[in-house]
Amino acid sequence: MHSTPPPPEDWPHPRDMPPLPSGTRIGGDVVEGVLGAGCFGAVYRVRGPDGYVAALKLVPLDQGDELARRAGRELVLSARLHHPNLACLLGAGHWPEEKPRFVWLKFKLVQGLTLEQWGEGPGRTVGEVVRRVLEVARALAVSHEAGVLHRDIKEDNILVGTADGQAVLVDFGAGYREGEATLTRRMFPPGAPLYRAPEAWVYARAHRGEAGAHYRPGPGDDLYALGVVFYRLLTRRYPFGLTDGGGVDVEAVLHRAPLPPRLVNPRVPRAVEAECLRLLERQPGARHADAVALCEALEALLSREDVDPEAPLHEDKPPPAAPRPRARRARVLAAVGGTLALVLGAWWLTSSQEVAPPESPPESTRAVAPPLPEAPTPAAAAPPAAPRKESAPVKQHPQTSGSRVPARPKGWAHPVRSACLGLTGAALQACLGAQQQVPPAHSAPPPQACPAGAVETMTGTLGLRMGEKTSVEWSDVRGRPVRVDEDTPVYVVGHWMAGADHMLRGGTFALPGHTRLSGRLYVHEGRVYGRFTEARTPGGETYPMCLELLDPNARAGMELQPGSEPGKMLVGPTAVVRVVNRFKEAASR
Repeated sequence: MHSTPPPPEDWPHPRDMPPLPSGTRIGGDVVEGVLGAGCFGAVYRVRGPDGYVAALKLVPLDQGDELARRAGRELVLSARLHHPNLACLLGAGHWPEEKPRFVWLKFKLVQGLTLEQWGEGPGRTVGEVVRRVLEVARALAVSHEAGVLHRDIKEDNILVGTADGQAVLVDFGAGYREGEATLTRRMFPPGAPLYRAPEAWVYARAHRGEAGAHYRPGPGDDLYALGVVFYRLLTRRYPFGLTDGGGVDVEAVLHRAPLPPRLVNPRVPRAVEAECLRLLERQPGARHADAVALCEALEALLSREDVDPEAPLHEDKPPPAAPRPRARRARVLAAVGGTLALVLGAWWLTSSQEVAPPESPPESTRAVAPPLPEAPTPAAAAPPAAPRKESAPVKQHPQTSGSRVPARPKGWAHPVRSACLGLTGAALQACLGAQQQVPPAHSAPPPQACPAGAVETMTGTLGLRMGEKTSVEWSDVRGRPVRVDEDTPVYVVGHWMAGADHMLRGGTFALPGHTRLSGRLYVHEGRVYGRFTEARTPGGETYPMCLELLDPNARAGMELQPGSEPGKMLVGPTAVVRVVNRFKEAASR
């Protein structure tokens, strides 16, 4: 699944505020860590005097009247709603009590995953996906009956409990109750644009430029957004492609039908596909009449003879890669080489090119997230049998078919020579080329000093220590390799708390989540190494940095993923960066 674009810049952004330290007391509860942050506030894990653990949402009062009023509205709306598939409000108040600067809302903690994380997990069945959508539909039926609209239905606002597997709809910060005054000063209320219904875009075009024009969503908008969620669970993609800038393709939403889910994922039953596409109809009247009707339709799906609830929806393991055509041709030519080929092969064996035994395979890395099902490995994606000592910028250009095979350096592995024994001319070049899966050899970058002022900024301004590490990501989609170039940045996951442990205890705020780290990546010995020299926060502040790239096991560099080739470097979506006072040469690590 692709990530959702950030909200417009004119929305309030409490996510950029430094998080509260562990041990802070709010309303009798003690903060234990940060659970997340959004456009309307940060969410903390808190523990009460009786040991009960809850989720506490903290909304600042000093970032505009709209934010404060939305906090009050969320309190009122949440207090009206009671259902197993809806967030359960436990209490609310102001903090600090003497001079309040925040509103806090305490909810029952849902131990589990976001729906997106759950959907990416292995072994999901047709029945499980339909039930999760049904559970959200039940939550909407209850809230709509109470006159409450959610208006921000998306995977991040749906949690799947580990204990009971039930989906729970959370975060009514963008919610609205019929008859209340609007708080929105923009065309649209808060909400993810990729989940916005066609009628909203029609209204925006018709009233473009009108002062005071505000689109008012209805229950059908919530159902359409749930249709987008349903589509993504079935196909792991959005119903419509994105623009080059990653935004909404409004023309497609208004004038084209989504690609049928069965064409994207043949495992989707036709009856399930039909209900999903009905939710995404351009005309509101063609969709389900209301959330109750949707619940009835989804319940009927689970009892149909042509829908097997236990059938796997996605393929958990990729099929084995087919032999590479060039390698297959090399084996055929080797079998029919003949006497002349043997003589020439013997001559090649006695030449001055030395060989070494193949390197042992790299130690397996700890899994960061479940492997992505339905990701077949292409024929050209087989990992190299024996990684060569090479180094080159990640951004490479493939060799032309007429290029000569470069002279092999000392240290090439025996299997390469054995496989190509008996071949001459073009056949020899084809065999040798089939062994090469990484860019041509270049010198590794030499040791390098940190940018001017980087060490002082990291240790003084930001409070970081030498050797301190934090998690970063190229993509928030887990289990799917990411293509990178030599200048591809990474982003800090969550807030970087200097000196904190893995539970964010005892740390001080250094950098906010989503801070972009820029620098240079390069390939060496089958791994991608990185030197990051600048940090840019979501608020625009920049700092000189000196950070090296590590894999999730804290080893230098990231292993190239299957499918990598010249001009196409693939790595895992998550990594780690470490504070250093000098960049060392990769080979000396």
